[in-house]
Amino acid sequence: MNPMVHLRIGLIAALCCCAFFMPVVNSAAEPVIIDHRHTDITAIPQSAIEQAKSNLHIAYGHTSHGSQLTSGMTGLVAFANGSGLGLSLPENIFAWNNGGTGGALDLHDTAMGGDVGYYPQWVDNTRTYLDNPANADVNVIIWSWCGQVDDKYADGILDSQYLTPMAQLEADYPNVTFVYMTGHVDIWDDANNKAANQMIRNFCTANDKVLYDFADIERYNPDGTYFEYVNDNCDYYDSANGSVQGNWATQWQNNHTEGVDWYDCSSAHSQPLNANRKAYAAWWLWAVLGGWNPSGLNRAPVLASIGDREVAWDQSLEFTVTASDPDSGDLLSFSFDTLPTGATFDGTSGVFRWLPTSDDQGDHTIVFSVVDDGTPQAGDQETITISVVAPGTGTSSDTGTGTDGSSNSSGCFVDTFLLFQ
Repeated sequence: MNPMVHLRIGLIAALCCCAFFMPVVNSAAEPVIIDHRHTDITAIPQSAIEQAKSNLHIAYGHTSHGSQLTSGMTGLVAFANGSGLGLSLPENIFAWNNGGTGGALDLHDTAMGGDVGYYPQWVDNTRTYLDNPANADVNVIIWSWCGQVDDKYADGILDSQYLTPMAQLEADYPNVTFVYMTGHVDIWDDANNKAANQMIRNFCTANDKVLYDFADIERYNPDGTYFEYVNDNCDYYDSANGSVQGNWATQWQNNHTEGVDWYDCSSAHSQPLNANRKAYAAWWLWAVLGGWNPSGLNRAPVLASIGDREVAWDQSLEFTVTASDPDSGDLLSFSFDTLPTGATFDGTSGVFRWLPTSDDQGDHTIVFSVVDDGTPQAGDQETITISVVAPGTGTSSDTGTGTDGSSNSSGCFVDTFLLFQ
């Protein structure tokens, strides 16, 4: 028996009578890395810009170096209005402000005091901000470094004071996308700086995080030339702690036309071109988080974790299989390989129900799968084990409780349900 359930993903709600909304961001089970490869502002379609403005509510915490993103974004508005880089888009399309008024991107700049180098203040400030009901619509949190990433790495605390707390925030606020960031380059502590930023990249790649690679952007000019030894002001050197050879940003600016190829803007500790490129990459980030798929390739749906379950044989077990797809509009099909005798799977609601008997005592394995209708077709699956135990034994307390803590006894259910289009 292998019934297929054809569902179009809609709104997900849960937790008794209290509904919440999933953030409208890239939810694929893969890392999102934004770096120097994502600085072609002309490649972002108008629809993706508008979608980001419709879907995102961003809070940004930073000090001076981090202001390069927002000062660059401010200058981009007039640059695009003047057809810089050949852009031909509606006037003020790149506008942003706190609240998103007038059709702008909703970005609360310096929303949380300090920068990510001040631990535990940045964590506490994030929680205070997100716990404020006035900020209930915020679905993206992004923090930048100033100059502390090198020292955190050298002191062996980059994990405990940055990576682990960020991951914990993600777990505690599942409806918010947290953007990781590398620190700015630092020629005077080159080895530690490179190692620290690589540690952040490795973590994000291995754990499917969202990363804005601030440091990587600073190592490339717009022509794609890489600079191994470079400082945050864009000076480049012949070696670590060696002799300065030039400044890649000012050299490029001097050989190109202001207002056409680049624009003047504030750029703390650096050159305007650096802030230009930080702004371009920031808009790539917003567009991707807003749902844009720049590769054009079909992305796989992702099953929400089901987890193993335990139930006493005289109690009912109920849970719901759900999935998300980063490509909005994909038709999703759910299936299972086999069901225990007497179990049902409701094709309308996605609900699994089973009232096991004493004959069912033991372990039962089910493989749940989801596929989309994209080209090529992509999918995800999870194998779970349902353990049927005698009443009064095991960890379920005879309530049909799953290992994820969801209750299947009478009363309040915490499993999710779907509203279908």
